[in-house]
This record gives sequence, structure tokens and C-alpha cells, in this order.
Amino acid sequence: MLGFSWSRVPSSSITRVNLFKCFLPSILIQSSRPGLSSRSYSTASMVQGSKVLVLVRHGQAQHNPRAEAARSQGCSHEEFINLMRADDAFDADLTSIGIEQAEKTREDFARMNMTMDLIVASSLTRAIDTANIVFPQHLHAQAERCSLDDLREISGLLLNAKRRSRRELMDRNPTWNFEQVKTEEDELWTEELEPVESCVERGYQALLWLLQREEKKIAVVAHGGIFSFLLSSPSHPNIRSDSVVRRRFHNCELRACEATLERQEGSDELIVRLKEFRGIEG
Repeated sequence: MLGFSWSRVPSSSITRVNLFKCFLPSILIQSSRPGLSSRSYSTASMVQGSKVLVLVRHGQAQHNPRAEAARSQGCSHEEFINLMRADDAFDADLTSIGIEQAEKTREDFARMNMTMDLIVASSLTRAIDTANIVFPQHLHAQAERCSLDDLREISGLLLNAKRRSRRELMDRNPTWNFEQVKTEEDELWTEELEPVESCVERGYQALLWLLQREEKKIAVVAHGGIFSFLLSSPSHPNIRSDSVVRRRFHNCELRACEATLERQEGSDELIVRLKEFRGIEG
């Protein structure tokens, strides 16, 4: 039901761009799904060198316990979806276990001795709440907190994938910036499952948005499905990730990676490379 293939770009045709010295023309990234607006990204705003992205899947939410347990035992995709449907809840909240997982991840991350410059989460409540627990305000006071609709889980079919209104999100999360949540109501969710291609494309657009900002250390809190589709299978033809980054995320798993932006030789195609972060040199 979710299978498709991309026409892949040969990796041999990729060259590294010095992002201070090379100013590419603006490109227009077109969405493959109606209702998602096209965006213009100016590569002249990019910063030089790599960034550290700290990827985190949200903690266990209301629809996760039985479905994740069955998946760990090798259940079929159909059974996995049916269990989530049975336990479905609108914009599903974290469970008590999910909150504990986030608190444990916060402790683990503290040992990395890293302060975030920017904290980004999808517009679903479980991602925002996880971000607030793992990256608390008092430890990351200088970091702006931005919500991105494009980082949402694959949408449609299940109510846990449907977001709250923009006004409600702003009222519930006054320290967050919701400028990247473009519509008041959720115009992405339908009763049918979003095409995987659409989910992958908007995830790629979110990465482009992140990598063109000035911040160097960015936390990204999102969802198991979009991480898997975006980084592993089927992946986006313009994303290259190593075996560590590609692994499926468990609830509240944190994975730090080094991200670089490159240009395909002879074109304006932008290539995102993600590899395991092994610490700051020097």
C-alpha cells in the first residue's frame, strides 16, 4: 500500500559547495500534494559548513503501546495500522510512559554537554511536548522554538495524525513560533492516507528550511513514520544518509547527526547528506 520507487541521482555527480562563496539562484520546490504551498528557497542565505541535527522521535503516545509492541514481534503492516486505529485519539497525547521516556532522553542528552541554537518540532502535540521535556527552556534559553507543519507524521486516515487549530496550538504553547504552520485549520488531513511521496517531499523541504538557517545546532522532534520514509525507505532521491541515521527510530530515541548541503554538479538540485555525529573536533 505504501510502496513506490524514486529515480535516483548518481552519487558520483555530486560536488561539495562552499556555501559562503557559491551563490546559487533561487529554486522553487514544488509540492506533489494539493494544499501544500510551493516555497522559494534562496541558497544565498545558506551558512558555510555542516550543522548538527539532533533528531528525536516523540515519546510513546496514546496510539503507540499495542501497535509498537506488535511491530517489535514482526507483525504485518496491516495489523500495525489496525492496532493504531483501535487505539486512535485526536492529536494523541503522550502517555505516562512517554513522559518518562522523554525525561530519560533529557538525562541522556545532558551528558552530551550540548546547548541547542534552535528547537524545531512538528505541529502535533506529542512532538511539541516531547521537545519541551527533552530540551527544557531553562537549559536552552537562547534557542528559538519553531513548529513546522512539514515535519508532521504521514497524515490522513488516523485521527492521531490530525493537528489542532493554529490558534489552539499558540494558546497551548506560548513560547513557540507557529509562523511555519500556514493555515488556521488542518488542511493536510483527509480520511485517506497521505501518499508517501507527499510525506517524503515535505520532509525534504523541512530539511532545506533548517539547513538554510544560521543556527548550527538544531534539535528536530518528529515522528517514526516520516523519519523512516525520509531517511530510509523509500527515502528522497536528494537525501543521502548513512546506516546509523537510516535505522528505524524507537519512541523517544535521540540520534545526533552531521548534516551538509551540497549541489548536484551541473544543476540546481540540492543534496542533503546526513551521517552519524561523532563529536566536535578539537
